[in-house]
Amino acid sequence: MRTFLLALAMTVAFLASGCATGPGAKATAPIAKETQAQDLADFQKASLLVFKQAKPAEGLQVIDGLIGRFEARYRDSKQHIYSARTLPESLYYMTQAASDRKDAIDVGPTWGHAQYLKGYALIELKRVPEGRRAIERAIELSPANAQFRSELGHTYQVDKNWPKALEIFTEAERLIEFSKDDERVRHQTRALRGQGFALIEMGRLDEAESRYRRCLELDAGDRRAQTELRLIDSLRARGRTTLPGRPTPL
Repeated sequence: MRTFLLALAMTVAFLASGCATGPGAKATAPIAKETQAQDLADFQKASLLVFKQAKPAEGLQVIDGLIGRFEARYRDSKQHIYSARTLPESLYYMTQAASDRKDAIDVGPTWGHAQYLKGYALIELKRVPEGRRAIERAIELSPANAQFRSELGHTYQVDKNWPKALEIFTEAERLIEFSKDDERVRHQTRALRGQGFALIEMGRLDEAESRYRRCLELDAGDRRAQTELRLIDSLRARGRTTLPGRPTPL
């Protein structure tokens, strides 16, 4: 099980109210409090199964039911649906929709995070193509979410597609302005480490070193960055630029 803070289960401070927010959005009927409570309970249950109990298959069963309810709830909507986590993120989506003359609705963070959780669980089960599709759906709902982008980058690391992984992790770093204040450093260092790993695999050690040093500027205790910097020093000392066959990062 890849290391991951259980904080994901606690990140959803509110559920989809069913009300559109921001410019360019239209109002819809509010979602009943009982429905919101069930959504939150299922999300938290699935999160505990996947992250704390290391039971991704069981968690997937719960999360599929939750996603199915969201899909049914908004199946007939003519609006573009977003799942924003913060007010700045929501305003960004709604402003973009207004600029494009499109009707849009922000249904709150739960649907996007449910899709992310589904992708994470599938990847843990070694069902990477399915996991990637679930993460891509999460990004459709939350295109400015740095955490989701980094998880997509991870799927390309698994496939050892280093140029694509580098591209996705670079996109993730650009989106950290929409992360919550207390998670911004974690999201940025995750994106930087992803870039660094890809760059090492591509033999671009100087660029990789710069990414890991930026991690340490943000978090001096980043042990993974420290480990990768030692690896870079070792490779240089041996006159090598890559380390073939090393495992995909956690």
